[in-house]
Amino acid sequence: MANQSLRQSEIDSLQYIATMSNELVQMAEASRFPMISYLLGMAYAEAFDVLRGAQPARHAQLSGNPMHTKPKDNHALQRRA
Repeated sequence: MANQSLRQSEIDSLQYIATMSNELVQMAEASRFPMISYLLGMAYAEAFDVLRGAQPARHAQLSGNPMHTKPKDNHALQRRA
């Protein structure tokens, strides 16, 4: 769903979902619940991606999402091979 096709009420809902799920991620991490933190992080990532008009998280790289880090550099591994 492209961001341009969203109604204001849908944008408001997505912003609320992103904000609340991000807060819940922080709570889960502080309480050391890694699986709950991961699942809530996925909800945050999906809401974030829909808001910015990107493809859903399962189909796109999350380079603009603060919840996800960039892939590790594998050059060191390739040199050893």
